[in-house]
Amino acid sequence: MKPWLSQEFDALFQQIHISGAKVIALAGASKGCGSSTMTLWLAKRCTSGGKKTLIVDFDLSGSGQGYPKALWHPDGTGEENAKISIESNIDLLPQSAQSTTLITFRQPEALQQALERWKRDYDFVICDAGTITHSNWRNLPASSIGSASDATILCIGSTQTNENELLTSIHKLEQSGAVLLGTVINDRNNPSLSAEIIRVLNSKGTLIPHGFRKKISSWLSNNTVLRGDYL
Repeated sequence: MKPWLSQEFDALFQQIHISGAKVIALAGASKGCGSSTMTLWLAKRCTSGGKKTLIVDFDLSGSGQGYPKALWHPDGTGEENAKISIESNIDLLPQSAQSTTLITFRQPEALQQALERWKRDYDFVICDAGTITHSNWRNLPASSIGSASDATILCIGSTQTNENELLTSIHKLEQSGAVLLGTVINDRNNPSLSAEIIRVLNSKGTLIPHGFRKKISSWLSNNTVLRGDYL
């Protein structure tokens, strides 16, 4: 199943639609909680209706979107050559190889001008803001990106993000004036029982006919008890 077409992402997209947000920042409360992956999935969901979406990779504290840095500047110079077309209607502006770019973006007006420029060409601009609690002097603070965006989504790692990291992240976002639209919990390290059975079925049950495995997987996916909905 494509995760960006799941019920959870539908609910998240509805919140974005209701809020009217066009610039969305995704920030992680802790390292490795999947904010970059969630950024890509959200972009895929936003383009499912034919909308054009730009992903801007500001995540220097992690792997970000995984593409090499490119030379582009805050005023837009070099952007068109730097952009990578991931798929139809999704473009990526990778991390800037110009060391002064993020320093310039520390000035709120510079970041705001860039966001306004991107909004003229795209229906949605999604910023991979990186981790709030693990920043360094080279990074543009995730809370600053959140405050310049229409809405911010906080990513949490199940069994990974601790209470202090969560509360600190929320406090920093509130302090910067960011609009916190909601949270996304990444349960990769704590999958549901149905997800684990399906994983084992697909990896170990290769001798079972594909059609039969597909039927079993569908039943497991729709079983509310195994999904943990009532646990």
